[in-house]
Amino acid sequence: MDTVISDKAARTGFGFLPTEQLRRYAGDHSVVPAFHKADASHFIVQEFHRYGMLTATTRPDFTPEQMEKFTGRYVAFTLVKCRLTSSAAARKVANDLRIPANKITMAGNKDRTARTAQMVVISDPTVDIDAVRRHATPDERMLREHGYFIKDVRRHDRVLRKGFLEGNSFTLQVGLPGMKKAAIDEYLSPRLKSITYVQNDQETVVMPNFFGRQRLGRRQNLLGVGLDFITMGSEAGVKRFCCELVEENDHPLANELRRKLSALWAQAEETARAKGQSVAEQSWDFIEMQRILEEPQPSYRGSRSFRRPAYEPANMFIEHKLISKIIETRNIEKAFLEMRDDVSLWVGAYQAFWFNQVLARVLDGQIPLSALEVDRRTGEPVIPLYFAGDEASVKWYERWMPEAIPSRIDPVVRRHFLTNQDGSPGPRRPSHVRVGELKTLARDESIQLTFALRRGAYATTFLSLLFNLDGKDWEVLDK
Repeated sequence: MDTVISDKAARTGFGFLPTEQLRRYAGDHSVVPAFHKADASHFIVQEFHRYGMLTATTRPDFTPEQMEKFTGRYVAFTLVKCRLTSSAAARKVANDLRIPANKITMAGNKDRTARTAQMVVISDPTVDIDAVRRHATPDERMLREHGYFIKDVRRHDRVLRKGFLEGNSFTLQVGLPGMKKAAIDEYLSPRLKSITYVQNDQETVVMPNFFGRQRLGRRQNLLGVGLDFITMGSEAGVKRFCCELVEENDHPLANELRRKLSALWAQAEETARAKGQSVAEQSWDFIEMQRILEEPQPSYRGSRSFRRPAYEPANMFIEHKLISKIIETRNIEKAFLEMRDDVSLWVGAYQAFWFNQVLARVLDGQIPLSALEVDRRTGEPVIPLYFAGDEASVKWYERWMPEAIPSRIDPVVRRHFLTNQDGSPGPRRPSHVRVGELKTLARDESIQLTFALRRGAYATTFLSLLFNLDGKDWEVLDK
């Protein structure tokens, strides 16, 4: 069966979060419009690990005695960033430390529009820890000027991999225009009650573990990028990622740059056909793309003005890196294999879309709970993500969601992104998760929510149970 993803869904993420099922799960209450991320300080994300919380403050999180107990051959530190993707912040850190960006390892990506804290480990054991400590400047001015600072430089015994954390703590401020404090408290009480259950003799808020729309990137088009990447291969995926216009969701400068990239890409395709070569071999066109992305743009901060390459204010760091790698390798497949973490997000968007559709059917009763797998370690119900190299995953989707299985999978993408080289199974994700340590503080026209979620769970999914978040209920109304 051919994969059923509409052009609208592929380009804008329409239907990615099944809002109707989400609302019914939460008691089918009416919801009021609410807004978040008005300022980065309104969305704070902090990692917690087995040894404690990593805070997004300028204060140290460890005492001198605790710092001395950290051992290992690698250098670790806490990265605090604001209005940067994790990969963009990592590249800035690497550039300032004068080390390759691929030596920066993290346990996951943090929200671009938030103030966040996360652990970083440098995977090169020869890096001088004192040199890194000299770069540690936990100061608000550093955060404003450069978008990040590092603190708590310490030793660590292993390189980080995705998921190497227990979870995240969130402190969020949600705007509720026109509502007084008492009305907000009255509004929230029955809605929280609808998603509160008794577990181990304690009342616990539980939410369906839908992927959030952040999975789709700034333009909300990574589902389409992932679909092209999986079914048509690396060249199609890279072209769509770099060139597709979604004007309503992108920076005006980015839209301008993408128009220029698209024209150059078309020119490279025409030249490649005439020469009987690959698109990646048309070096002149890609060098011109790189030049456009690096063209200096004016930027103003405070009383100072300076110029920076266009890809920075346009937030096109990954596009710039991809094009630079294509120039270097003259081979698109080699370029994206050197950028596995960035490019794997495209496949992840595709997997997340179908996970969400499966979970919606579970909530509707179309897929019984008994059909879900059970995690052997925790005993919780889990849903496999579609993973072509995992026979159990494929058979599960053939039975319960056959439309998720592409009629064609590019062999290179299958080998490198949908198959584990050691033959291990693909990823599984819990169908529901607990919302821990929930606290609310209502004020006139806003409410602050503090809570904890296990790794991989989305704060915006929890907020969407309670509010019409940023007008996204258009997914329900637009049939």
